[in-house]
Amino acid sequence: MSPTGKTAVLCAMLLVPGVLWSHSPNKPQGDRVKASQSGPAAANDKVQEPFPQVPRITAEEVQRVAKEKGNVVLVDTDDSESYASEHIKGAVNIAYDPTTDLREQDSSLSALPGDKLVVFYCNCAHEEDSAPLVLEMWELGYDHDKVKALKGGLTRWEQLGYPLVGREVDATREKGN
Repeated sequence: MSPTGKTAVLCAMLLVPGVLWSHSPNKPQGDRVKASQSGPAAANDKVQEPFPQVPRITAEEVQRVAKEKGNVVLVDTDDSESYASEHIKGAVNIAYDPTTDLREQDSSLSALPGDKLVVFYCNCAHEEDSAPLVLEMWELGYDHDKVKALKGGLTRWEQLGYPLVGREVDATREKGN
């Protein structure tokens, strides 16, 4: 299975209704925590947003902050092949692999600045691959207000027509699309 296919399967697996996936340093990666079956979400049979404790930021807000203050770091959490194919212009790549212990990535994550807004994004519907890295940044001592997940991820960014780069983007431009 290709890395992109593996990501799609993992994203789909995380969208099981009524189940939240959580990362905790005291539990193995991927442990399931049952969501409460009461309230409006249960009544509507909606998919629970994974990692609800992780703050999200919209693409529009990221653009506003970047223009006003210029102090935003975007982090693409897809594998290196997907990153090379298409990513947000100016983003760095720190791939999230749900099969490994997040603490193995701590040196890469620790290199991110603490004085800027750090926004993690993935190519998943509900930030399944970016939200765990926000939690890990908190474990490393980063300010909760300075680390967020991009709501809607790469898909939303692209829908809004914001700048993208990569092989796939370049090929599309060459064809005139």
